Amino acid sequence: MRFVGRGGAALAAVLVFCAAAQARPETGRISDHRAHVARISREADAHLANLPYGGGPVLHWNRTHVIFWAPAGSGLTFDPGYESLIVTFLRNVAAASHSPFSVYGLTGQYQDGSGRATYASVFGGSVLDTDPLPPNSCQEPPATGPGWTVCLTDAQLQREIEHVIRPHRMPTSANDIYFLVTPNGFGDCSDSGSTSCALGGDANGYCGYHSQTSDGLVLYAVIPYNAIPGHCQSDNPRPNNSAADPALSTISHEQDETITDPSGNAWIDPDTGEEMADLCLSTFGPAIGGAGSTAWNEAINGGHYYLQEQWSNADGACEPRPKPDSVAFSTATVPGSRGGLAFTAHARAGHGSIVSYQWFFGDRGSGRGRRTTHRFGRPGSYRVVLRTTDSWGNWTFYARTVLVSGGRGARAASATKRG
Repeated sequence: MRFVGRGGAALAAVLVFCAAAQARPETGRISDHRAHVARISREADAHLANLPYGGGPVLHWNRTHVIFWAPAGSGLTFDPGYESLIVTFLRNVAAASHSPFSVYGLTGQYQDGSGRATYASVFGGSVLDTDPLPPNSCQEPPATGPGWTVCLTDAQLQREIEHVIRPHRMPTSANDIYFLVTPNGFGDCSDSGSTSCALGGDANGYCGYHSQTSDGLVLYAVIPYNAIPGHCQSDNPRPNNSAADPALSTISHEQDETITDPSGNAWIDPDTGEEMADLCLSTFGPAIGGAGSTAWNEAINGGHYYLQEQWSNADGACEPRPKPDSVAFSTATVPGSRGGLAFTAHARAGHGSIVSYQWFFGDRGSGRGRRTTHRFGRPGSYRVVLRTTDSWGNWTFYARTVLVSGGRGARAASATKRG
């Protein structure tokens, strides 16, 4: 979901609302939220054409930062473990960069004139912000919202993000994304007269949004407290037994949309204002581990999470991850060469094509290309790793042990594959 500001004035009307996306709509959700999810689902089902490209930029890599705002004197604090789970999640997302085994691997199919929106993330760190609250400037809708008494506008949140960035000398390149995370009881609306508010209802409620400051210098996303019964992903499984679990799906949603549509003019439907995550708002796919309330559908760098799917133009559907690449290699003795082997890669991309091959021979040697040769300096067992990169920028690894004898030859054994 994106809020678009124009010329530093009030927020424009290009809004995509994200309230109440749940895996199991029957678990106590409010009726107007159910209608909203049904509308989004119908739009996704009716989306026969690919998500169109509007000509704007994408992020070829990204660096994430988190600002946890717990205002001094407000009584608003984060639940135990809330902050640490979000930090761990973003660290894991960064550590697993280029992996095709999570929903983040889908971003590489989207591109601009200079390259792909490759899954290449860095975690820049977190800040605990204790600045006091400014005066309320909006009102969360009491009928459908959680009834929070604190309510700030997007303009106020922008000012706070900038106020935190300056003294900490935090970077504001075109690749930096700031997440402003707020605790239970902290509401926000698009502007002072709007009902477009955090968790605020059918047509206007949202679980989070991304935008950029009025000067265009800072990309940011606002992540309200989502663990409110009947709202957002609150009734979905929580594999980490944390109130922060529902927020992780919103963070994934907004991060992928910021990567593929940072300025609201790249990969976005001009008729509906929907981006790649909006089209899959209520789609989570099957669990791949756990059960019941602790089920998980994404494994990222060893962490288990329950995240919504994202739209894939390549598949014309919501998907949890790219189709896997198939990778292996064969070996042959180089005639007349003591310890020399010829390597040939055999690879096929699940989407697009394989664009590069990199070899690591286990003796500090390396090579490139689909076919290569390498001479091992001494007999022994060497674990050779082939890393392929596909046209989406995702990596797949295949490892195999080669046994080099003292004579003029070598043989291979013990093949394994990893991603």
